[in-house]
Amino acid sequence: MKRKVLITGAAGRIGSFLTKQWLDTYDMVLTDVREPANDHGLPFHQLNLSEFDKVRPLCDDVDTVIHLGADPSMEAPWESLLPNNLISTYNVFESAKQAGCRRVIFASSVNAVLGYPTDVQVHMDQQVWPINIYGATKCWGEALGAYYGTQTGTSIICLRFGWVVDRASEAISHKHPFLDIAFTYEDLTQLVSKSVEAPEDYKFKVYMGVSNNRWKRLDISTAREELGYTPVDDSFEIAKQREAGETK
Repeated sequence: MKRKVLITGAAGRIGSFLTKQWLDTYDMVLTDVREPANDHGLPFHQLNLSEFDKVRPLCDDVDTVIHLGADPSMEAPWESLLPNNLISTYNVFESAKQAGCRRVIFASSVNAVLGYPTDVQVHMDQQVWPINIYGATKCWGEALGAYYGTQTGTSIICLRFGWVVDRASEAISHKHPFLDIAFTYEDLTQLVSKSVEAPEDYKFKVYMGVSNNRWKRLDISTAREELGYTPVDDSFEIAKQREAGETK
């Protein structure tokens, strides 16, 4: 029997990719403030996650919530971050708890630790260090997850997504400042899938999300050891091959 999975932010780049990849894997329900380009015939609910009374019914009979819905801009103002990143995250966690969902997977961000120098690899035992309010909202989401995961019985897994990029994107270049935090859609899908299927006794976990890049600003050893995450893409190699092709 397929797990029932609720995806918030389903019309976004990540939500759309996950939906397409999981059509034969999970029984999905989608929600967003705007309609997805393709809902694949799945149940879709257009609503604002900041309205608790609309969010709560979506979690009924759901096994896992993939919480992607948020304002994703690093320059987002407080007036947007408050309803879209803070209130909405509380509403999703609380709704999942009330509905008895097994797990919530929270899309955190590298922005939660982006304050470390670029030549420092961030490990899980290092404190958060955001450099923008957006990153601070992700730190808050992780802290909220710690409460729900350890005190309420709802399993919470937070994933600090790096620079999410298509492996075919021309932006993957040795000149790009985020090459060391590149995270292809394929590797992201694997990490999220591994998180959905993680052991039942994982009550609160935080993992880094980047590809198998030659230099990784975020250490993924914990995700490898505990989730069996085995990323396949190396942004540096992709950049090397693309640049070599351009010089021929």
